[in-house]
Amino acid sequence: MRRATWSLLFLAFVFGCAGKAADHSPPPSLLSLQAQQLREKGHRALTLGDVARAGTIFEEVRRVAEGLDDRRLVAETLNDLGGIADRQGHPADALVLHQKALGIAHDLDDKALKAASLGYLGQAAQLLGNPDEAVGFYRQALLLARELKDRKLEAIVLNNLGLIQLRQGQHEDAQQSFRQAMTLNKELSEGRSLASNLANLGSVLEESKQLNEARGYFEQALDLDKELGDPEAVAIDLRRLGGIAELQNRLEEATGYYERAYASYVALKMAPKAAEILKRLSRLAKMNGSQDLMAEYDSRLKALMASPDSK
Repeated sequence: MRRATWSLLFLAFVFGCAGKAADHSPPPSLLSLQAQQLREKGHRALTLGDVARAGTIFEEVRRVAEGLDDRRLVAETLNDLGGIADRQGHPADALVLHQKALGIAHDLDDKALKAASLGYLGQAAQLLGNPDEAVGFYRQALLLARELKDRKLEAIVLNNLGLIQLRQGQHEDAQQSFRQAMTLNKELSEGRSLASNLANLGSVLEESKQLNEARGYFEQALDLDKELGDPEAVAIDLRRLGGIAELQNRLEEATGYYERAYASYVALKMAPKAAEILKRLSRLAKMNGSQDLMAEYDSRLKALMASPDSK
């Protein structure tokens, strides 16, 4: 059975965005301020999708922070590097980095740093396939985020908690988590996070067989992702809408959505994703009894798999 596609929200904390306890330490040195500015540059690179460059920048920030014995900045950068490891498919390495950051947060008795580190730990545990452990971290992070009135962290944690609830078949709880996250992200004008909330809520409704309602949320996510200029998210939304149309036996409409998703993935040079869509198109052509169209899709698939982008 075809599974719904879900959107995990990766945590990323730019300096100054999270709540912070009163700090009575001396003013930061010029080098420390430069390191913070460099960290912000790393987060901008991450926003633009340049994960490798962001990782290089964060490594440099950690080196400077350790030289200055700036323990809070060390911990923040450990979380940054853990987030990079998650994105690069190494959540076990991320877990170790976030545990070190949490240890420093406890030493400093810094609630904001604890909340961020716990949120990151939940993310790493979730990607490792340890949902119970992830929920434990997320529950702790949620309590601290609400105490600190850090609505951005609260929204991210709620979204990712909702994904675990969805995977465990807790559809009502998942809906509640996603709707709470949506409310917060609307207030914060966090467009990218809101688009993920919409898509995830659509996935809950799809799994609950409420296909018309799911379609409505996927359409909203598509409109928002287009507005934000996120081509990969647009491709995913088109694929989701094609899946809904297929489930409702609207095969011509499904073919249209899949064709658009295929074109998007080709433009993004994401050959494996494009190949997946071609297989769906071939299946629909077979269902429609169109042997010529089926042969065309199979020919495209063969050519795609032989291309350098498929390696």
